[in-house]
Amino acid sequence: MLEEQLERFVAAVPRLQDRLIKTASQEAAAKSLLLDPDNNTAAGLYLAARTLYGIEILTWEPETLWLTMKEDGIDLPNGERNKLEAAITLQVNPSFYWDSIVFQQTIQAFADEPFDPEALQENHPAYMDWGVYEASVVRGLDPDSPQIPDFDEDVQMYAAVCLHRAGYVVTPKSLKFAQDALTKLIPTDVSAFQKEVRDAWNKLDKTKLTQTQFFENRLGVQLAKLASCHIFTQERAEKLGEEVVDLKIVI
Repeated sequence: MLEEQLERFVAAVPRLQDRLIKTASQEAAAKSLLLDPDNNTAAGLYLAARTLYGIEILTWEPETLWLTMKEDGIDLPNGERNKLEAAITLQVNPSFYWDSIVFQQTIQAFADEPFDPEALQENHPAYMDWGVYEASVVRGLDPDSPQIPDFDEDVQMYAAVCLHRAGYVVTPKSLKFAQDALTKLIPTDVSAFQKEVRDAWNKLDKTKLTQTQFFENRLGVQLAKLASCHIFTQERAEKLGEEVVDLKIVI
């Protein structure tokens, strides 16, 4: 089950920082992952870079990191650089949790989406669902303070607006921090319908969502929306799990 897998990751993350040691086998595995970027997760890239170059990367300028990698024959594509830089920024300054523009750009970087650094843009709910979870994984590797900050009202409202414009009445699991803000954007009282959606969602077999046919009615549409987020997050969680295994880090 996805929930069990994600909970396992979250529980293990604080211990992973103690295992990022520079053994020969881990160094080779980290370099291999960085040399063959195949839609890697931001957390996986960060684990690899920290394994290869140490915690010092948190104090390096981006150009220093790229030049150091290039000397080792590693030339990350721009999308992967954006992911890694966003992950490092989460450690150094977690404004992801209180600045809506940083939140937006981090989510887009994690999802390989291009973005305008000076404009506020909407994000797909599935990207936000995964991005918020992945940010918690990255933050869990903070060498000083692994706790996850609360989301500020600015970010709550940004996420709520994206969800509202996408037609959601109930947030995906990782975005529950925006539920109150989302409810306030809905012009009518939907509390009874929200309960109906939650009850129906809880009854669904999450392992069979890709085979589930949703009715083309009010309830079915909401369940399909939640299912799309769940499936995307599951796929990315599985990719992160593969990367952790490839890096020879045992959870």
